[in-house]
Amino acid sequence: MERLSKSELKRQHKQVEAAAKELAALNDNELGTLQLEPEVVEAVRLCRTLKGGSLKRQVKYAAKLLKQGEVDELLSRLAQMKGSRLAENKLHHQAERQRDAIINEALDFRDECLQQGVAMEMDWPSETLDLVVEEYVDVDELDLRRSAYQYVKTRNKVHSRELFRVLRAAAEKKRYTD
Repeated sequence: MERLSKSELKRQHKQVEAAAKELAALNDNELGTLQLEPEVVEAVRLCRTLKGGSLKRQVKYAAKLLKQGEVDELLSRLAQMKGSRLAENKLHHQAERQRDAIINEALDFRDECLQQGVAMEMDWPSETLDLVVEEYVDVDELDLRRSAYQYVKTRNKVHSRELFRVLRAAAEKKRYTD
C-alpha cells in the first residue's frame, strides 16, 4: 500500500472541502437526491446562512463529516449533477502519484545497479508497477516500463509525461467502465 505524503493528504482534504462548498450551493431538492446522512445535510444547509470565518469553519466541519462516508461516490454524483471537476482532479493526482512512485523505484534500482557495477535492464522489480498493472487490467506494462526506463536513462521529461499519459488513460478507462 502506498504511503501518502502530508502534502497529498492536505490536497485530498482540500478536495473534500471543495465538495462541501459545492454541496452548499445545491438547493434542497438536489441535496435530497444525494442521499446524505442527516447531520451532513444539516451542516451543509447551515453553510448557506454564514459568512466569513464562520463559513470556513462550517465548511471544514461539513468536510469532516463527509470524510466519514464514501467520498468517491459523492464526487462522481456531483460530477453527474453539476459537471463538477473534483472526480477528474482526483484521477489526475492519482496518476501523478503513481508515475512518481514508478520513477522513484526505477531510480532506486538504477542506483543499486551503479553500486554493483552492472547495467540496468528494463525488467527491474517494482511493487508499484505490479499494483498498477493489477488495478488497470488493460494497461500495457511494457509501455510503462519503457517510459520509466527511458526517463531514468535520459532524464528527458517527455518520457515522464508519456508514463503519466498512459496511467491517466488507464484510470479514465477504468472509471468509465466501472
